[in-house]
Amino acid sequence: MKKYIKILLISSLVINLLLIGYFGYTSEIDIKNSLKNLLKSETVVKDAQLQAMNNVFIPSFEDTCNDKDGEEFKILVIGNSLSIHAIAKDIGWNYFSGMAASSIEKDYVHLLFDKIENKLEHSKLCLRISQFASFERNLASFKPESLDSLINYQPDLIIFQLGENVLLQNKKDQLLFEEKYIELINSFKKNRNPQIICTTPFFPSLLKNEIIEKVVLSTNSYLVDLSHLPLLNSENYAKDEKNYNGDKSVWKVDGIGIHPGDIGMENIAKQIFININATLSNKK
Repeated sequence: MKKYIKILLISSLVINLLLIGYFGYTSEIDIKNSLKNLLKSETVVKDAQLQAMNNVFIPSFEDTCNDKDGEEFKILVIGNSLSIHAIAKDIGWNYFSGMAASSIEKDYVHLLFDKIENKLEHSKLCLRISQFASFERNLASFKPESLDSLINYQPDLIIFQLGENVLLQNKKDQLLFEEKYIELINSFKKNRNPQIICTTPFFPSLLKNEIIEKVVLSTNSYLVDLSHLPLLNSENYAKDEKNYNGDKSVWKVDGIGIHPGDIGMENIAKQIFININATLSNKK
């Protein structure tokens, strides 16, 4: 009798272990599938929400430098409204900064500048920001010769924050985006070898992520993923940031609120800085 009880207990234990393993495995699969499904939608943000952005005049670039006398280190940021957007009263945007930071000091570009300046404390740090939403919206008309003022700047570090405004309606659009993005990056590598970083779109899109991954591999660039930020915490969107320092009531279009607020901007700056921190150590 004891022998049968022992066999029964052992059998029960084995079955329980198998069940635990099965459900643990299926739970892991469910989690992975859920994340994949979130990214599979072309974008969490609709293109129509972005059409009101980037429609006001902005200079071809904005420059700033610190007042140090050390070795010069130049940063070039090529981005869209997340990097820089002019004041646009008609949509309720009242800052000349990355949208939707509550001040220019809190947008990701200037936060990143501060982080690099603290790292390279004796260097003369210079920053040039250029708005490239027109590139995203008019890929077919891109001409490399339009880049002369940016190439002649001779940056040591280039950050490409692009993709959010690219509309991918078919396979032709996908191939064009990949082709023109590669052409854009390679234009800066003809006579120099700057460190190049590409970010995935802040607005999650599996398709755009996959295209940018190909671009990065083709151009030997670094990749920084931003698309996970709003998926993991919706407060990365300005509209969902509970203690946002700006005035949301003045916004006239919902497209502003889907941009990163102060939390999102800090996290973007952090993700990029993590990527370049080690290489900056060699320049101290």
